[in-house]
Amino acid sequence: MIEINRNTVVGELLRECPEAMEVFEKHDMPCRMCMGASTDTLEESAIMHNVDIEQIIAELKQHCGHSDS
Repeated sequence: MIEINRNTVVGELLRECPEAMEVFEKHDMPCRMCMGASTDTLEESAIMHNVDIEQIIAELKQHCGHSDS
């Protein structure tokens, strides 16, 4: 299972947890179509799309079945 944190690469997360796309879409982050998804981290993407990084990490963890620990 992929670790979800600020340094997680978006493309790797989407390969491990395709359902994460629902969270990105909710925040108007079209990561599936973005060329940067293969190299951008969650933090870089959150900054680019003006999304709170802690909020999106929490939502991604919940959506991808990670515990809060």
